[in-house]
Formats: sequence, C-alpha cells, structure tokens
Amino acid sequence: MELINYVLNSPAAQLAIFLIKVVGLLFFIVASGVVVFCLKASPFIQLSFWQNLVEIRDQKAYGAGKVEKQWFQTRKRLESQNAADWKLAVIEAESLLEEVLARLGFGGESFGERLKKVTKEQLPSLEDLVRVHETRNSIIHDPDYRLEQDAANRVVDVYGRCLQEMNAL
Repeated sequence: MELINYVLNSPAAQLAIFLIKVVGLLFFIVASGVVVFCLKASPFIQLSFWQNLVEIRDQKAYGAGKVEKQWFQTRKRLESQNAADWKLAVIEAESLLEEVLARLGFGGESFGERLKKVTKEQLPSLEDLVRVHETRNSIIHDPDYRLEQDAANRVVDVYGRCLQEMNAL
C-alpha cells in the first residue's frame, strides 16, 4: 500500500495524471465541436429546426400555408364560367388532399389505396369523400362528363371539409 501511495504521489505520476486529464479535456472539446458542426451543417437538422420554429410561431403544421394558398387557387377556379375550370378545381382539390394524406403517412400508390387506410374516426367525412372521389374519377375517365357549377362546388366543399378534419386548413 505504501508503494502505491509513493508511486501515485511522486512528481512524475502527478505530471502523467495531469497530462492525461488535459488531453482528455481537449479531446472532449474537439469531439463536441465536431458534433455541433455536423449537426449545424446538416440540411436535415436545419430544416427540422426551422420547421419546428415556424410551427411554434404560426401554431399550425409546417406547410399549412402552402396548402391554404393552393386551396384558395382551387376555390377561385369555381368562380369561372368555364366548365373545364370546375373540373380542374375538383381534380386539384383531390390532388391536394392526396398530398396531405401522403404527408400524414397514409401510404399507397393511389388516392383510392390511401382512402382504404383511413378510418371513420380519423376522417368523419370519409363516406362523402368516397362519393366525391367517384365523381372525380368520372371526370378523369369520361371526357364528355358534364359537371354543373353547383355540383362542382359541393364536391370541392367535401374536399375542403376533409382538409379541415385533417387539420390542413
């Protein structure tokens, strides 16, 4: 025991212990700096950080402003006197909802496949959505399909209600 105390208390041992502490501290500082630099330089971390700040500031999900802007343009098409614009509004409304569903994690190759994964609890207007999806399919597959302006308004309103239920508007 006396030998261990003598060795540890010797000036050479004290110098070695001190140098190990200094080198360890320097290594820790450099490693921490590298980690901070990598996190700061990472575009994913930057994007996530800014998205969180925007969500906190706006008290809305990130990207909701983009959805609202697209929704406004879709609704504006319904004011036209051109039936092609009404059809386009229906198509755009479903496309917007499909984008929101995909972003929320409802997978699938098509809108129909995503709809099958949504439950009535998640989307109370699911039955109405299935009905208007059929209208949209008729517009896509039948070039002679006639769509009246009030019918287009009702269809787009259902898509809007669904977007609100998904907290996208």
